Amino acid sequence: MPDLRYLLRLGAFTLGIFILFCALQPQAFLSVANLSSMASQMPEFALLALAIHGTMLTGGIDLSVVSIANFGAILAAFCLKSGPGGLWLAVPTALLLGIACGVCNGLLVAGLRLPAILATLGTMQLYAGMAIGITSGVIHSTAVTGIPLTYSNFVNGFVFGVPTPFLVLAACFGLVYLITARAPLGKQMRLFGTNSRAAVFAGIPTFRVLILTYAVSGFIAACAGLVMLARANSASADYGTSYLLLSVLINILAGVNPNGGSGTLFGVALAVLSLQFISSGLNLLAVNSFARDLLYGLLLVTVMAVNRLQGRIHATRPRT
Repeated sequence: MPDLRYLLRLGAFTLGIFILFCALQPQAFLSVANLSSMASQMPEFALLALAIHGTMLTGGIDLSVVSIANFGAILAAFCLKSGPGGLWLAVPTALLLGIACGVCNGLLVAGLRLPAILATLGTMQLYAGMAIGITSGVIHSTAVTGIPLTYSNFVNGFVFGVPTPFLVLAACFGLVYLITARAPLGKQMRLFGTNSRAAVFAGIPTFRVLILTYAVSGFIAACAGLVMLARANSASADYGTSYLLLSVLINILAGVNPNGGSGTLFGVALAVLSLQFISSGLNLLAVNSFARDLLYGLLLVTVMAVNRLQGRIHATRPRT
């Protein structure tokens, strides 16, 4: 778990980013329109970052979360267009698909013992290809449009004054917190990520742990897909391609150990805020998407390098 000093530095970084863009674009950055835009964008990539979080605690990763989200959104869109009862079928269909895709990932990692990064890289392309095949075969297009406004109005609406996507995000945060911080599964995930071989000898059911971890990842990715479907009012296999880098960056910036074993949701929340401030600020400064991705990549490498060097420094520091 990241120490308190790291979280304080991350909090200072988040506050510094906020102050910076307030100084550069005071009227635009603090405008109601920009704050509303940030509120609508944040749940999407925050949910995807949550989906990856648990898998990184085990020392793995799930690169297929965006593909699962888009695949689930496409099936939900077809359900919504099927008739009046499609609204009640769309959400369970997307969530079950997400769980099924997650279980498939878990079987590849736990059953066949494939490296998680390679297994989910393959399924990322597989799920995206299946989504493209379905849309092209049914509607001869890469995007599903004409979604009933009932769904979009509900998901993009408010419940007791709180935006519905934020309630979905809060529920998923609560779910991941209960799993990773309160349930025995969370402790088993961290122990496996710390030392997978020792976890086996300690009697931890590693196969079940990995299957459940990736199933939860697929479930939350499907939740992200349902939010994305409502926001865009359409579904496409290539929606949110930049979200994968952003989701990984959020976890690394949050202090999640890429080798597994440590991480905290409080750090994830701070990282989500900081990157949302950066994204909105760069948009207001008219920075193009390529330069933004370059900055995200540079930030990812820098944070990993700094964390690694600090780990070596602490490891070699003489004990008193």
